[in-house]
Formats: sequence, C-alpha cells, structure tokens
Amino acid sequence: MHGFALALRLGRWGILGYGALTFLNTTLQAVGFYQIAGKTPAARAAFGSNMALLASQFTVLLPEPVRLDTIGGYVQWRAFGFYAIPFAIWALASATSAARADEERGLVEMVLSTGVSRTRFLTTRMAAFAAGSAIAALAGTAGLLIGVAIGRENFSAGPAFAATIPLVALALACYAITLAVSQLTSARSAVPIAGMLLLALFLLNSLSHNFGWLERWRLLSPFHYYELSQPLPPGGTVDVPATIVLVGITCVLALVAAVAFVRRDLNASLVTMRRTPALASHEPDAPRVWAMPVARLLYERRYELLAWIVGMSALAAIFVALTMSIVRPLLSIPELKPYLESFVHGSVFPSFVNLIWFGSAQLLMAGFAITQVAHWSAEDGDGRLEMFLSTPTSRLRVVVERLAALSVGAIAIAAVSGVVVAVAAHAQTFDLNGLRVVEASGLLIPFTLVFAVVGSLLATRLPRATVGVLTGFAFASYFALQLAPIFKWPDWAQDMSVFKLYGRPLTDGVDLPGLGIMLMIVAVGFAASVQVFRSRDVGS
Repeated sequence: MHGFALALRLGRWGILGYGALTFLNTTLQAVGFYQIAGKTPAARAAFGSNMALLASQFTVLLPEPVRLDTIGGYVQWRAFGFYAIPFAIWALASATSAARADEERGLVEMVLSTGVSRTRFLTTRMAAFAAGSAIAALAGTAGLLIGVAIGRENFSAGPAFAATIPLVALALACYAITLAVSQLTSARSAVPIAGMLLLALFLLNSLSHNFGWLERWRLLSPFHYYELSQPLPPGGTVDVPATIVLVGITCVLALVAAVAFVRRDLNASLVTMRRTPALASHEPDAPRVWAMPVARLLYERRYELLAWIVGMSALAAIFVALTMSIVRPLLSIPELKPYLESFVHGSVFPSFVNLIWFGSAQLLMAGFAITQVAHWSAEDGDGRLEMFLSTPTSRLRVVVERLAALSVGAIAIAAVSGVVVAVAAHAQTFDLNGLRVVEASGLLIPFTLVFAVVGSLLATRLPRATVGVLTGFAFASYFALQLAPIFKWPDWAQDMSVFKLYGRPLTDGVDLPGLGIMLMIVAVGFAASVQVFRSRDVGS
C-alpha cells in the first residue's frame, strides 16, 4: 500500500492536470451545446443533421458521430471522442517515467532495495495510473452532469459514468504498450519510439475511415476498440467485447513488460546492439562537428529528429490529399454554407489546408516541443545536467543551447513538411501561394518556441510536473480556440490561446500582432527561465 501511495504521489500532477482538463472542457462543451443547438426539437434536429454532415468529413481526427442533436451524442463526439488523444499522451509520459525516468533518477533501485519485486513494482505503478486515469475520467463525467444541470435538462448518471470505462481501458492499453516498448529500448529512445508507435496506431484507425484498404488493419489499433463504445447518445452502450479486447491488450503487454523488466539490468535495455570494439589509440581525438554545443544535442537526438521530419512530412502529404475528398462533398451541401463561412477565408482549398493540415501541424509541433522539454526534465534528475554544469558550463549557456537546438529541429521539420505541402497540393491539381506556404510553415517555429520557453521555465522550477503541466497548457490553449466562437468571447480572451496567435497565414498572411505577442512570450519566457534556473539547486 505504501508503494501505491508513493506511485499516486509521483503522478499527482498528471491527475490534477488531466482532471481539471476533462472537467472544464466537458462542462464547457455541454454548456456550448445549449448555446448553438437551439431549444426546440426542430432546431436541434436541423443542427444535428448539419453537424453530422460536417463531422463525417473530419473522421481523420474524430470518430463517426452519433445523434449530434442530443447533448449525449454531442459530448460523446466533441469531448470523449477527443479524449483518446490526451489520455494516450498521458499514458506515454507516465509509463516512460515509471519505466525509465525514475530508473535513471535512482528511485527504482531505491524501491527494489526494500525487497519489493520487480513485478510488484510495475503492477503498483500501473494500478496507480489506473486510479489516476479513472479520477480524471470521472471528472469529465462530473463536468457533463454539471453542464446538463446548467442547461436545465436531465441526463442519466448511468451512461455518464459508463463513458469512463472505455476511456480508462484505452489509457491502460496505451500505458502497457509504452511500458513494453520502454523495456525493450534504451532510456533516451523510449519516448520517441513509443510515441511514434502510438501515433501510428491512432492514424491506422482514423485514416481507415477514409481509406478502405486500411479497414482490415485497424483491428490492430486500440483506438478502434475505444471508439466502438458510444454510451452517451440515446440508446448507446459500452461495447463489452471491444472493452475486453482493450483489457486483454493491457494484460498481455503488461506481462511482456514484467518479463522483460525481470530479465534486463537496471539502466539497460533488453535488446542491445552489438558493437565492434574500437581499436585502442593514444592519439587525441580529432575535432568533430557534434562536439559543438548545439550540434551536440542535435546529434544525440538525430534519430528522433529524423522520425519527426519523416512523420510530419508523411502526414502533410496524407492530409493535403484528403483535403480534396473532404472539400468537394461539403461544397455540394447547401445546408452547410453557414458553417463553412465561419472558417473559409478567401479561396476554399487554401482555407481547408490551413484548417486541416496546419491546424494539426500546430498540435504536432506542440508535441515536438513537449518531447524535447521531457528530455530537459529528465536530465535534471538523472545527473546529466549536474555533470554537464561541472565541466564547468554556465546555466545561461544550458538554456540557450537547449532552445537553439530545439529551434534548429523545428526549422528542419517546418521546412521539409512545408515543401511536401506545396508539392502535394500541386499533385492534387490545386496550387497554393508559395509565399503563403513559407509564411505558414515559418510561423510554426515561434509557435513551437512558445511551448519551449514555457516548458523551459517549468523544467527549471517543477521538473517532475513539467510534462503534465505543459501538456495541459497545450490542450487548454487548443480548447480555448475551439470554444471561443461558441461563447462569443472577446478578442483579448481569444488571444490568450497560442493557436489563435498563429492565425490563418495560408489565407490571410502573417498576423503581425499575433507574431509580436508570440515573440514577446518567447523573450519573457527565456529571461524568466534563465533567472529561475540560476536561483535553483539542480535536482531539488
């Protein structure tokens, strides 16, 4: 029990952050439904019909909706359908922390020295995550019931609580997948490899809605089994066989992780690459480019950066190709004209590319920043940062080097994916303005740096809570942009969202005030992180 309490304490920031995220978002989505759906059955039927037509074209990101004319169907689609993404990210961060980050800090060795078996250690950490994810999911249930109460309607508590079951099952499946990968790989490659695997499984399911040849393969994705459960719409239920499959995935991969953990040494991976021993030499090494400050960090994470470049470029090509198949059916539906006018600015195809691809690219670039910040937080506790500072190196140089390396990586990702967008659009018989593509891709760099400086500040102050808090900040900023038009928030409130500051560069050009605010945040965040870093002891 003591180990379980310790595991809950270690994950308290994630529980608090994701609990607040699900509660606030579900409440606002429920209240927002009453703002836009109308009061009469006829108005809601028309709203549900139009939204269903629109939503059916965006299944690449969200599951197929059911009964959008009801509060249950709308919240299932807008809230719980989307929670698959943040809960998978939470599972990724929590599992890699339990399997690798805590191991490098010496916490795992300390716990095992008390006589706790390795299997019990992993079981306890997984049980703590299950409890935490259940608390966060129940917070979403509470938000739904409160939102319905504000709308002065009734909603059965049974389906509301049932919605938490498949969500927790999905989170545990993602946790077990990450846990197994972490045992097989090195500590520094666990996050990128597990992250890319979860992203591939998510896209395998979501893209199967648009590409029929993927349907047979989506059975490999846990996200497919999650979206089969739709308990909130009228007549909806939890798909018991699909949930059992998720539990089965969790049990099998947890067993694989436990066996691998027992068989491997601490701070080592189960699978190691054999290296040819180098010949002994007494000559000094020649200067190498990766010995330079920024190049050193880029060299250390070269495979991770390459994976981001290839992955983002592949997704850019896919999303641009999907734009044509999405836009043409929408333009043929007169009822959708009022909804399309809300986000179409200028030419139709560039507006949709800006919405579908660059909207997704912002989330992915925020994820890139979070993964880099996770490395910085890990270095604080595993001794690498302390060792580097003893060389000696100034703390100012550490912050500058980190942000410079992240900037170079962001430039590489944005540049290559931007070229792919232009080429893919030309292949789809609609050309984009080259300057606007450069501007849209270039704005991803200061956008990414905003999350980087916020993460740098958190990593110097609260290293263990950094990833959870930064992820919560990213999703809160994203939800703020989505909810602002529904509640008619003023412009100054919308500008608090980093996603709003990015603007619509592919159609409207660079939003100079938004760019100025982003650069100001970067400058202030950089100065604050340097100041806090100087006044804090490493590892405390």
